[in-house]
Amino acid sequence: MLRYDKEFDPRGSGPAVAPGRYAADDEVYVFDDDRVVLAVNVALKTGRPLLLFGPPGSGKSTLAPNVARIKGWDYHAHVVTARTEPEDLLWRFDALKRLNDAQAQQLVDDKGYYYTKGPLWRAFEAAEGERSVVLIDEIDKADPDLPNSLLGPLGSLSFPVPWDDERSVSVPPERAPFVVITTNDERELPRPFLRRCIVFELGSPSKPHLLKVAGSHLGERYDPELAEKVALHILDVRKGLEEPGAGPSTAEYLDALKASQQLGVVPGTPEWAVLEAVTLRKRRDTAEPTA
Repeated sequence: MLRYDKEFDPRGSGPAVAPGRYAADDEVYVFDDDRVVLAVNVALKTGRPLLLFGPPGSGKSTLAPNVARIKGWDYHAHVVTARTEPEDLLWRFDALKRLNDAQAQQLVDDKGYYYTKGPLWRAFEAAEGERSVVLIDEIDKADPDLPNSLLGPLGSLSFPVPWDDERSVSVPPERAPFVVITTNDERELPRPFLRRCIVFELGSPSKPHLLKVAGSHLGERYDPELAEKVALHILDVRKGLEEPGAGPSTAEYLDALKASQQLGVVPGTPEWAVLEAVTLRKRRDTAEPTA
């Protein structure tokens, strides 16, 4: 175990799964890798964003809400698409609404009325004594201008109000948000941006990790024997794939496990062959599911 002074320590923070329900993704993240915890602490202490690489299903998107849950901080998220503009993380201007109001002679004098605050704006406005976690998910989907556009606001912890250059939105360093950025590595990120991030690469989940995740999600419904059987089938599916990290994700594992448990379908039966095909194999390869 790595020993150092932790600002973030996930030990003993597992969710108490209520009887009769499964835990949601934002309630569970198994911090069983000390290196991940250290990376979170480095980002918190340096005030830098934490940039997460890793294959689909490695937990990139669920880390942020679980850090927020454990710390008791507010949580804001934005999923990036090819249409995301740099300012969308700060604000969004509703030009159509303003045009309609103008045509109807109902234009509001306050220009701020037509602006919606983005995740960073809301995080910067945290009340005294409060902090936030911001997730910027799949940043590689956007144009390279978007990562570079973050350097100013995240570096200075401030940005000008869009309709009034004499005013700004800012947050003191002690209340700066913890920003987590994920990428599927589909597009190379700008080097100036990478230099200003704490970077960590998550690997594909192992069998022990999958079993811990299952135990956390299922609570009293957890069946260790069934969980291990399904985990082994995931590993078998991965062996037949040429692309590393392209196998079933943790979420798909949980889907297969929950369906198996609730339907009474177990590995080794004809029904399991169908369940495995629709939850784990899907269209990843042409191999026949294992009966």
